Amino acid sequence: MNMMEAVVSVFKNWRDFRGRACRSEFWYFYLATSILYIVFYFVDPATSPFEVPEEVPGLGMLTNLITLILLIPSLSVTARRLHDRGHSGWWQLSYLIVIGIIVIPLICAFPAKEEENKWGRNPLLEK
Repeated sequence: MNMMEAVVSVFKNWRDFRGRACRSEFWYFYLATSILYIVFYFVDPATSPFEVPEEVPGLGMLTNLITLILLIPSLSVTARRLHDRGHSGWWQLSYLIVIGIIVIPLICAFPAKEEENKWGRNPLLEK
């Protein structure tokens, strides 16, 4: 799966919190969103009709809009990636405590555990 396929897949399945997502889908989606945020970090303050404080560039209206648009698809793909590892998507609540910032990406970095688990068949084996 390449980056374009991953982004399309995430937006097609934006409301599906039940299935599984392979590592490439998850990581390519986050790479694409990171690139988008880097672009908006520089573009947003220059195009904002409101004054953006110099201390926090990149927190303009476009960045906030992109964040809102990407919130549900990001939660969805992370839940599906956790399912691929055999964990519940509710593990994302650990973001509320600082440990989740480290634990969730680590869990998502490992390969799928089984060919099939309670969330379905391994997406890499379906082809």
